[in-house]
Amino acid sequence: MKETFQAKGPWLNFILDHRFNDVSQRPIYLQELNKKYGPVTRMNIGPFTVKFFTRPESVEKILLQRENFVKISEKTSIRMLLGNGLLTSEGDFWLKQRRLIQPIFHKQKLDGFVLQMEDCIQSVLNEWQKNPGKKRDVLNEMNKLTLNIVNTTLFSTDIQDRYQLISQAISGCLELMQDRIKYVRVPMWVPIPLHIALNKHMKVLDSTIKNIIRERKNETSPKQDLLSMLMEVQDADTLEKMSEQQIRDEVLTIFIAGHETTANALTFAIYLLSRHPDIKEKMFKEIDEIPEPSQPLSYSGLQQLTYTTLIAKEAMRLYPPAWIIPREAPHDTIIDGYKIRQGEKVLVSPYVMHRHPDYWEQPEKFIPERFLSEHFKKQHKYTYFPFGGGARLCVGNNFAMMELQIILARIYQQFDIIVPENYKMELSPSVTLRPKNDMPMHIIKRK
Repeated sequence: MKETFQAKGPWLNFILDHRFNDVSQRPIYLQELNKKYGPVTRMNIGPFTVKFFTRPESVEKILLQRENFVKISEKTSIRMLLGNGLLTSEGDFWLKQRRLIQPIFHKQKLDGFVLQMEDCIQSVLNEWQKNPGKKRDVLNEMNKLTLNIVNTTLFSTDIQDRYQLISQAISGCLELMQDRIKYVRVPMWVPIPLHIALNKHMKVLDSTIKNIIRERKNETSPKQDLLSMLMEVQDADTLEKMSEQQIRDEVLTIFIAGHETTANALTFAIYLLSRHPDIKEKMFKEIDEIPEPSQPLSYSGLQQLTYTTLIAKEAMRLYPPAWIIPREAPHDTIIDGYKIRQGEKVLVSPYVMHRHPDYWEQPEKFIPERFLSEHFKKQHKYTYFPFGGGARLCVGNNFAMMELQIILARIYQQFDIIVPENYKMELSPSVTLRPKNDMPMHIIKRK
């Protein structure tokens, strides 16, 4: 394979150079690399080479060409936590699992989740109403809500009494795994403090999932949810059912990915609305015009929430929870004239693409109406991809969008949320993008 172009970029000391940590910690650093080096940046990190692509045509090829770009195989990644679940698996096994799980998220199935979502949301709003002056953190409240929705709709379980323990374990795992990726190059069996803490959090999650599976096995009445589907499905060729480890990996993948990213998106949306009262007033007007506001919404009825949907999309443009997507080349290949050698890593970043000045007017500003513009309709598909793309497009993207729409509508139907002016948001880009510190919220009853 002949390389047409040579990518340029920084040489980063694997251990000492703080810029190496910037690659992992700060999306803005990737923006700076793109500004300095153009559409392809070559990062030499110790003995490793990573190429970072920022042309939408290149992004599309990387995300669509499954045979040329696969999930990173190293055990230092999130694979340590999720095992061989849908988010981390590859090849025929991934395809089989994808085909199994896809139907539960089909649009025709989503209407069946609305009532359960509404009940979970109203439970939170009732608690806010009873304790209006209680100090609350936006991200914690949204995590609690979305975790309950995932468990109620997909696993038919109630974990509210264990929420705090589970939430701390999830946050701890994600943060510590990122630290391990950045700083640690010793086996997991070496008892350093980071590994001890990580194993402690992982045991909490393993125990939670095993208890959910065990409780389901002991139930006599059948349930029509994802967990039952996973437990009952048989391999078409061998007629074997999934092992308990396989079920664990899939449940934990949906358990974490199905709520954490949505909670982050909601938190950023609430923050942005608090900083833009004019936009919030437009949303109030739309929400207040919902016919029969006390009646549950339906999947088709969400079409009434046009402006609320634009707000959700724009919040995910500015702060995409899945802010970076790494891939690995299983063999030599060429992308737009740049050679990727076997084993090399490539990066694409929704965060950088969503704020790229070549593709967005006033890219740093919160403008929901941009998604109605003719300019956006003519843009390349991969200038905006908060749910990834290609065959590995997030399996629950429609579920997540419906959740965002309903939660925003129901919260702001009853309350206004104010994030104090003196709050300064800092980002914590680990496996997902989230606020670094607690985001205090003042809850004001509207009606």
